[in-house]
Amino acid sequence: MAYPYDADAASGLVRPPLRQVLAGLHYAYPTVVFVYYMATSTVAVCTLQTRSSDPAHPRRRPITWLLVSVIATYFAQLLALGIQGAVRHVFPFADQDIIIGLMSCALVFGVVVAGLSDAANPVWYPYIGSFAIALVLEPVLAILSLMVRPAGSLRFIDFFDISAVAVRYFAVLLAVVLYFAGSWDHRKEKGTDSERQSLLKSNGHASHDSDSDGQSDGTRQNGYGSNSDSSADGNLSSDTDEDDNPYERRQRQASEQMEKRLKEKGNWVTYAKSFMIFFPYIWPVNRRSLQVRVFLVGLCLLAMNFINLLIPRQLGIIMDALAGTNGRNPWNEVLLFAGLKLVASEAGLTLLRQWLWIPVEYYSFDAISTAAYSHVLNLSSDFHDSKSSSDIMMAISCGQSISNILESICFRAVPMLIDMVVAFVYLSATFGPYEGFITIATATTFMYIATRMISALKTARRNEVGAWYKEHYVRQAGIQGWSTVASFNQIGHEEDRYSVAVKDRVNKTQKVYFGYVLAYALQFLVLLSGLLAGAFLAVYQVTHDEATPGDFIMLLTYWAQLVAPLTFFAGLGKNISRDLLQAEQLLEILQTKPTVLSKEGAPPLHFNSGEVRFDHVYFSYDNKKEILKDINFTATPGMTVAFVGATGAGKSTILKLLDRFYDVSKGSIKIDGQDIRDVDLYSLRAQIGVVPQAPILFDDTIMNNVRYAKLTATDEEVYEACKAASIHEQILTFSDGKICSPHLVG
Repeated sequence: MAYPYDADAASGLVRPPLRQVLAGLHYAYPTVVFVYYMATSTVAVCTLQTRSSDPAHPRRRPITWLLVSVIATYFAQLLALGIQGAVRHVFPFADQDIIIGLMSCALVFGVVVAGLSDAANPVWYPYIGSFAIALVLEPVLAILSLMVRPAGSLRFIDFFDISAVAVRYFAVLLAVVLYFAGSWDHRKEKGTDSERQSLLKSNGHASHDSDSDGQSDGTRQNGYGSNSDSSADGNLSSDTDEDDNPYERRQRQASEQMEKRLKEKGNWVTYAKSFMIFFPYIWPVNRRSLQVRVFLVGLCLLAMNFINLLIPRQLGIIMDALAGTNGRNPWNEVLLFAGLKLVASEAGLTLLRQWLWIPVEYYSFDAISTAAYSHVLNLSSDFHDSKSSSDIMMAISCGQSISNILESICFRAVPMLIDMVVAFVYLSATFGPYEGFITIATATTFMYIATRMISALKTARRNEVGAWYKEHYVRQAGIQGWSTVASFNQIGHEEDRYSVAVKDRVNKTQKVYFGYVLAYALQFLVLLSGLLAGAFLAVYQVTHDEATPGDFIMLLTYWAQLVAPLTFFAGLGKNISRDLLQAEQLLEILQTKPTVLSKEGAPPLHFNSGEVRFDHVYFSYDNKKEILKDINFTATPGMTVAFVGATGAGKSTILKLLDRFYDVSKGSIKIDGQDIRDVDLYSLRAQIGVVPQAPILFDDTIMNNVRYAKLTATDEEVYEACKAASIHEQILTFSDGKICSPHLVG
């Protein structure tokens, strides 16, 4: 409840204890609601409750509108106080704890309404708990306000406040009743629906979703990538989505993998712990010098926080020195300001921090990349056959995203959070609680608008990236396949395809660009509104000798420094989510274990004559369709064996099994009587020479390519091998002899 300006408080007299309690409650009430709501919402997100909650609460919209009416009552009280002050020519028209309490409650419940209306799957206990706090503290505030009001009959403003509190209390109570009533009705409806659910389809058959071979009716596809079944009207079904481009496929698969692991872990905390596998590569465990550098980087960041406070303050001191209000020498103060700017510049602490951090950053990049590459090379053939090389290389290159997450949180988010907390405390101490509220309200509104715009542009941005990749692939296909395009006289067709792809990409880029321009404009308006509010407050205090002109300059400078932290925090969630998505691909690879390993303590292969025996060998790649069935043969030393059969008959598979790229499902393969599964894998492959069907030549000299199977071979041994293969004379005809790169000679 509001009442006129407290003259005792204004004159510095001590307030009665009951009035002090009431003032404290005006600040504590919105703070408690905000802390409870944010804490419980964070718990709900971290424990994945927002992903499993039921979004179909039947009373969600009425509850939202009731909360809007609650916010309206706070603004109505503020408006009534303003009108009363204008009529009576009294300013300020009420104590600051009352005004700030009303504005803070409107802001906090505005955050609650925004969360409830935006949530796809709302978890209700953060909202119900906030309602419960309101039901307890609203009557307490009303009663205390009546107890401390001046003696005499109730005025119109008193009756208005009582009515506003009553409406507000009734609205909150009705919201709680609607929630529990709706929850009860919703559970009953769900139970009734499940009891009425038919066990048979409308055609009278049991609701089996697939046929005998596990494929759904109407969705079985033939080998040409089209549906083999048609719809009832004779047209092909169009239910299948358009094929993803490689970028979209990688993003979708990474997102699905992250969602799967999140469900398995049960919460974000446990999920994040799984990334501890990267810790030895990020933190220089055995490098004490790098650890010292990390510590010094932390000191640099803390020093920068202190400098960020001193620079605006020093500008204010210079202004007061020029005005002659502080008795200081302006020349000395300007020199001190220049020193602070130098320390804060790219030639000061930033340079020192980068010099300290670069070795740590590149240690992490080197360690993760090397470990990932080594791990991939030591995985079994089933992994490499199931993954495209581009996906594997992309995953290895994503190791930098782990360092990005660490740097974003530890070296950017934490210092900027410190800057914002210091700004709130310092500005509140200098200009009073009103400035503190303006700072919080501006930051909250800015963050909400920024996150909403980022979320709104998410789909548009994804479509733009997809269009860019589509344009790239159409261009690449036309240029790489020029001979085919020209041979079939389809140059015009490719030109049309590329033109359509370019126009599609340009249109989607324009939409995204305009969206970002609009987002930046709204963010600027929010910041400008906060700046103007703070500036008006500072001007009022300066003109009433409650602040100095230097304080006004300090406010303007400090406000400019808040833009970068707010912008960073607005996009922090998106950036971390993107980095986690990329790191997920690498994490999946590092958690993959090779399926073909040497047994512990396995002896090396003892090569005698080289007899190879396949004994009742069975093999299947997917444990469903057998590729080899009861294969039996013996290749004695000196024998030449040829496998003849149709494509897919298993000829290459036999050689892969011999090299132990895979293990047999049944039976055994023996060399000189030794089961290849019982000997050391390295020693086995060291005794086998292979000429692949499609050999890959490394981008190196021909000499090194031939020597690759035995890196210690001498030049003479390479010559003899080439002569045995009848290619020595041909190599000598090449323009650069044996040092010519293979990609130049085919």
